[in-house]
Amino acid sequence: YLAQAIEALAKAGAKSATSVFESASFTKGVCAAMPGLADKFNLTLQDEIEVVSSPTSVDLDPVARNLSMAENDPDIVVACVYDQGCAEWVASMRKTGWSPRAQVFTVCIGMDKFQNAVGTDAMYMMGVSPWDPSL
Repeated sequence: YLAQAIEALAKAGAKSATSVFESASFTKGVCAAMPGLADKFNLTLQDEIEVVSSPTSVDLDPVARNLSMAENDPDIVVACVYDQGCAEWVASMRKTGWSPRAQVFTVCIGMDKFQNAVGTDAMYMMGVSPWDPSL
């Protein structure tokens, strides 16, 4: 699910990554691939951060503040969260005045609810999606 995005970012020069994932089976499962992907593509996996299901700014603001610190600033953040978590994560990064060099989202990119919540912050964002030739 994440392999092509992580591979492309590693080839573009990324050296470190952190995952932030919502406490739900799908989101945990997607981000569970990060240790193996980090090893495969020679990235340092700095942290794997679990937040509550349907996180709000109360949950995500401290994570964004922590990751924005120079000693923690990863090249890539993989956010394995649903649409509410995506919008809250974008708001938390904005409050902190920080953005990782690359942000990989699951689920929310392209969803009307997410785009309505974050407005123009959704411009130029990309996410990953499973694809099957039968589609």
